Amino acid sequence: MTNQVNTVAEPVNKNQPEAIKASSIKKNNMAEYYEKQFASDVENFKNSGRLKSGYANIDSITNLYPGLYVLGAISSLGKTTFIHQMAEQIAESKEEAETKPENHVLFFSLEQSTLELASKSIARAVAQESEIDGLSSLQVRRSDLATPCIAAAIDKCKAYSDRITIVECSFRATIDDIAGTIHEYVRQNNVKPVVIIDYLQVIQPPLESYMTTKDMVDYHVRRLKELQTDYQLTMIVISSLNRQNYMTAIDFESFKESGGIEYTADVIWGLQLKCIHEDIFSKQNNVNEKRKRIREAKKEIPRKIELVCLKNRFGVSSYSCFFDYLPHFDLFKPDLCGLDISKLSDYNTDTDGWAKIPRELEGSLPF
Repeated sequence: MTNQVNTVAEPVNKNQPEAIKASSIKKNNMAEYYEKQFASDVENFKNSGRLKSGYANIDSITNLYPGLYVLGAISSLGKTTFIHQMAEQIAESKEEAETKPENHVLFFSLEQSTLELASKSIARAVAQESEIDGLSSLQVRRSDLATPCIAAAIDKCKAYSDRITIVECSFRATIDDIAGTIHEYVRQNNVKPVVIIDYLQVIQPPLESYMTTKDMVDYHVRRLKELQTDYQLTMIVISSLNRQNYMTAIDFESFKESGGIEYTADVIWGLQLKCIHEDIFSKQNNVNEKRKRIREAKKEIPRKIELVCLKNRFGVSSYSCFFDYLPHFDLFKPDLCGLDISKLSDYNTDTDGWAKIPRELEGSLPF
């Protein structure tokens, strides 16, 4: 698994005249392509590696490839925590570390500060060691950092934290700011980082822009896909959802103010409460009862969460898997739902990322 860069592509300057920008269009005579370029492109794709998310249930189904991933969820369901935990698991991964570069993560935070994210990391690490000693991220920020469980958690996080860069963007960052930061990181470190953007709808429009909100989101999705393609990155973008879909199962229509996500993204994930499959949500009306049930489900400890894949260009086209979410510890725990964790390494051995599930378990899995 490698992130090493073979060639660094220069990003296209969107302010250039149209005649110059036309050079970003590539025309390939296919006979020449097969003769001169195909083998090189295949080798570059192989060298881009097949990342693991660090969540055992997802990793038993598929790998993470260079591509644009979009994760959507309703407000306060834990989408930032879910992806932030995945980012740390990717950076912490030691697979093939002796022979190949380690995984770097570039995390663009448009809402939360580095202090908040670091506190989440420490709280999560404490809980993973002992839930009895567990602390919330707020308690971490108000505690004595010399407390043994906190000090041990800090040491654990330090072991891989040099491969994670948090980019605080406030509410003023534009897509050009993001593009410039990615380019500079690749140039300085000569690696392809996993890029995470939290979140899509907070990216600011260019000055004097007159685009509608929908047009702006579509424009940003296209620009992010261009960046992902230029550098062959694994890029994960968090998106909010339409409020009209808060009480229905997640679908393509749920993604807020954008039809571009459905067509442009390589993989589309959604997080939703597991209770959304209960009978009450399949009935018309009963809005107050549905709202009450959602409030109850959000208060449950652990909170029962389902990850749904709506689109996947790299393997199994659709699947779902479940998690126990402990919001007070900022911790997602995979619900393995019949999988024998001691055999997980045997389930997904296909080099193309297709799951190999034992026949006796096929009826018990959630996909």
